[in-house]
Amino acid sequence: MERTAGPSFQDVTSFLKTNTAALTEDKALFQQSLAAFIRCNENPSTSPNFKSKVPDLPGPLLQLLEHAAAKTDQTLVLLLLKVLKILSRRRDNRVQIGKQGIQTVFKHLSSIASKPTAAEAANIILNVCYERASVALVVQCGGVATLVSCLHDSSADLQANAAGAIQSICFQEQGRRAVGEADAVAPLISLLDSAHAKVRSRAVGALHNLSSDSTSIRTIRRSGGILKLVALLRSSDCAICGSAAGALQNVSREVASRMIIREMDTVCPLADLLSSSDLQAQVCAAGALLNILGPELERSKLGVVQRQGFGKVMSSLLTLSIVHEALFENMLSAEVA
Repeated sequence: MERTAGPSFQDVTSFLKTNTAALTEDKALFQQSLAAFIRCNENPSTSPNFKSKVPDLPGPLLQLLEHAAAKTDQTLVLLLLKVLKILSRRRDNRVQIGKQGIQTVFKHLSSIASKPTAAEAANIILNVCYERASVALVVQCGGVATLVSCLHDSSADLQANAAGAIQSICFQEQGRRAVGEADAVAPLISLLDSAHAKVRSRAVGALHNLSSDSTSIRTIRRSGGILKLVALLRSSDCAICGSAAGALQNVSREVASRMIIREMDTVCPLADLLSSSDLQAQVCAAGALLNILGPELERSKLGVVQRQGFGKVMSSLLTLSIVHEALFENMLSAEVA
């Protein structure tokens, strides 16, 4: 059996089961065990736990977060939440967290006794909301309002993780509706000006998902979000460019928003993204251009023919880009290896 560089989660729970003093006299040893597991699994790309097929049982961690010791020891709470975040990356683990577990996590997010603790709690919500059922539970327990309030916090980590959780929630229609009703658009737009790239990336990602909702499109326009989204098309971060293009693609479905976008220097940066190294950015840029320019083509004498031709050009450019990446990027990778 292949050995990992640190303890497995089974080792951690075994220590807890066999040592009745794990939260008293031997708490330091227990915390060392948690910290060792975290060091070994912090990076998802190298995490043995993420690759493991061995079932984990997050229940004991959730019970510990409700323990009296967790109410007085923020160091212990932070370690427990970090471990739960690692476990929740795997679907078989996060589906076990359930309603009570989500409520437990939100208790540590709501109190904000410690900014790092609240930030880790938000990360867990981000992970569990990959599941449609978990999004419904978060909405039911009023968690969306808590996450939106965290967008106003001074901690960049908490802002980023809360925005990431909102982005995850907004992948579902029920989540988008709840986030829109919680007045999340304005604070998310404000975060587009953040000095921290992670905050900007998560905020524009959340707006991208949220802009699938027609009501949120109007709110984005009225809150001055279009100008900031257009500015992000020139970001050096491909992920930010792609999300900004995706949001503009959605927003441009509304006539009033489309008119504003046309008056800005939007076409050139969107056209530049057609040759981006990021496929999502290419697709979203092509969709945005089609939405922005297509209606104008329809009003011309050759309307339908021109729009169809424009769509074919966009499709051809994307196809050539994908083929180029498959041929030349793979060849480069093979050569470097």
